[in-house]
Amino acid sequence: MPENNVEFVCLYNMPGEGLVAEIKYESESLLYNRQGLQYRILKRKQDGADTSVEESALAQMNLLSVPHSL
Repeated sequence: MPENNVEFVCLYNMPGEGLVAEIKYESESLLYNRQGLQYRILKRKQDGADTSVEESALAQMNLLSVPHSL
């Protein structure tokens, strides 16, 4: 599938799953949990593909998952 238009849509907090990221590829939207994003980033890097959108989604997921100190 060609991935010219890859877009990080948003994060969802899904019951039983925790945070998941919605990433849109052309006309298809897919949901990834943290492990799925990490695997996708690793696989795409091995293939020499751009991972900036997935990395941005993972960074935002990590930011929201870190407990904030008071």
